[in-house]
Amino acid sequence: MRNEEFTRLRVKGLQFDSISSTYFLEVLGKGNKKRQIPLKEKGMNCIRMFRSARGIDDINAAEGDVPLFTTNTSRAYSPSYLSQFLTKVKKESGLLFLKFRSSSVGPHTFRHALSIISHLNGVNVYQIMMSLGHEQLSTIEIYLQKVFEKERHAIHLCKSDVFGEYIL
Repeated sequence: MRNEEFTRLRVKGLQFDSISSTYFLEVLGKGNKKRQIPLKEKGMNCIRMFRSARGIDDINAAEGDVPLFTTNTSRAYSPSYLSQFLTKVKKESGLLFLKFRSSSVGPHTFRHALSIISHLNGVNVYQIMMSLGHEQLSTIEIYLQKVFEKERHAIHLCKSDVFGEYIL
């Protein structure tokens, strides 16, 4: 989900599909295109816990037009505020891999991560493209370029014993 899509989420955008027994978020993406983002149970629990921690109405009691996620002042996040909030949380987390990264981690990083994790779990690039709301495969290929380079390295095409005692 894009930063702007997240900040525009409303309670009414959270819907339950009784056929599949799953929740999904209906988002308005680039070019005013609607798409549905499925939620795992863990995601639903996180939304419930977030709203509870903020002291805002439970999803079932909330009015449809109120923001799904709010700041500590009960306002909807703005894209810039969300970026600042994530930067603050990253610093407070103390996670070493964040400290030593050569590139920054922002809201868009999560889209890259979803595409990489999906690819590594066997999802084809077309499905990834559709899930992220892209119109061109080339965008997903940019996200996955470093993964493709590592996967397609010549060493992976060699039999494990071809180098004998020279390479572990």
